[in-house]
Amino acid sequence: MRIMLMIGLFVALLLGVFLGVYSAKKSQLAPIAEATGRWYLLPTQSHLSFISIKKGTMIETHSFSELLGSVDVDGSANLTIELDSVQTNIDIRNERMRTYLFETDKFPLATINTKMNLAQFATMKNGERVNMSQEVTVNMHAKTANYDVDFTVTRLGVNKIAVDSRRPVVLDVGDFALQAGLDKLRDLANLPSITAEVPVSFSLVFER
Repeated sequence: MRIMLMIGLFVALLLGVFLGVYSAKKSQLAPIAEATGRWYLLPTQSHLSFISIKKGTMIETHSFSELLGSVDVDGSANLTIELDSVQTNIDIRNERMRTYLFETDKFPLATINTKMNLAQFATMKNGERVNMSQEVTVNMHAKTANYDVDFTVTRLGVNKIAVDSRRPVVLDVGDFALQAGLDKLRDLANLPSITAEVPVSFSLVFER
C-alpha cells in the first residue's frame, strides 16, 4: 500500500511538471491578442519633412520634431504639428521661419485631418503592404486647403502600423496666406527666389 501511494505521488508529480511545461510552451506560442481602440502616433519613430527650393535649383530638406497624432475607432485620423519645432539645421533660419513665415506666436499649430476606412487594413498580415489614396484637410495659419495624398500602409505587428507617403504632397504657400512671409525670408537671405510650391513627405508609425 505504501509503495502504491509513493508511485501515485510520483506520477502526480511528473504529470504536474509536464502540464506546467506544456502550459508555458503553449503560452509562448500563443499569438498576442489584437488590441482595440484608438491608434496613437509614436513620435520618436515618425518623421515629417518638407523641401525648399531656392534660386530655382538649390534644394534643402527641413523637418518638424514635434508631432502628435491618432486614429479613432471610427476612422477619424488627425496629425498635429508644432510649427515652433521646425528644424532647418541653421538656428537663425529656424527663428526666421517661426517669426516671419509661420508666425508661431499667433498660429503655433498646423493640423491634418481625414477619415479612414479602417476595414481596408483590418485583416492585413504582418509585413503586408497596401497602397491607398486619401483626401486630407490641412489647417495652417488660419487657412484650410484639401489635398489628395498617396501613401502606403504596412503592418509592422499585431498592434503596429506604418504610414508612408508614396510621393510628396505639394503644398502651395498661397493656400495658407504665407506668401508675404516667404517674401520676407527671401529678402533677409538676399535670394533671387524661393519657390512657393513645397513638397512634403512623411513616415508615420502608429500603435494601439
